[in-house]
Amino acid sequence: MKFGEVPVRAAVGTVLAHSIRLEGVRLGKGRTLDANDIAQLEAAAVDTVTVARLEDTDVAEDAAAARIAQALAHHSVAIEDAKTGRANVTSRVAGLCLVDAAAIHSMNAVHEAVTVATVAPCAVVAAGQVIATVKIIPYAVARDTLDAVVGSVESHRNVLTVQPFVPRTVGVIFSELPAVPFKGREKAERVLTERLERLGGRIDHLMDSPHEIAALATAMQDLAAGGADLILLFGASAIVDRGDVIPAAIEHAGGRISHFGMPVEPGNMLLLGRLGDVDVVGLPGCARSPKLNGFDWVLERLFAALPLASEEIASMGVGGLIV
Repeated sequence: MKFGEVPVRAAVGTVLAHSIRLEGVRLGKGRTLDANDIAQLEAAAVDTVTVARLEDTDVAEDAAAARIAQALAHHSVAIEDAKTGRANVTSRVAGLCLVDAAAIHSMNAVHEAVTVATVAPCAVVAAGQVIATVKIIPYAVARDTLDAVVGSVESHRNVLTVQPFVPRTVGVIFSELPAVPFKGREKAERVLTERLERLGGRIDHLMDSPHEIAALATAMQDLAAGGADLILLFGASAIVDRGDVIPAAIEHAGGRISHFGMPVEPGNMLLLGRLGDVDVVGLPGCARSPKLNGFDWVLERLFAALPLASEEIASMGVGGLIV
């Protein structure tokens, strides 16, 4: 592509670099100038214009953006028509956006003329939300550059996908110590309700229990028998060890501990467990707060039916200091 100032009479078929306002008419940037445009410019005594002249080896900005966006296509996303060198990718569903960061880095490293921006990995997105945008910086890109970018996408699988949220039947247990009511109970329920609604869920079953191993084990078994597939435990006191009351209750109920602790602050003291096919989460104190914390990341993955074990928890440390 050649770019620069040329005489108006030589500008037919070129792309106007900057908008020009004439009396009664505006010629917008990115417009391919035709003979009528040239006549209007000459009538207005405009001698030169700054333009881009595409060569045979170039691909126009819209066509280039569209081709790259289509390379990102997946059944969970939709591709909008390209305009002004930009093609947006939107989510078809509400869920977690999964991004292959290495693939995006590879695309952006090919040439400065091509850029691809996405939402953060594991961002919660709504149906119809823009999750990525492809932007061609100049008015055209060399075909070999475009081929290289598309090739870098095709060498990866599922570069940009959305894992939809799935319905969960949620059981919640509040444990209490003798003569010590659960502090902030009303707020904790309200905050949890808001968190669940954001993911398309709700509190389906709510129970109170003494903060004792046998009582909590029975409460969990009752919730599981009643159809809960996710149990959330607000303990009367923080979990400080695998041998503490809540993890011991999970094991007493016939379950197992998957992971205790996470490299996320706030959220360090979160506990993951399983009771048969039921996910069990011992909640950290920060789960009572509406502010973003590690419990949000765990809850989002559980609703998106994504793997959640020690490996996934351990990977949350980079960026895990939430301030």
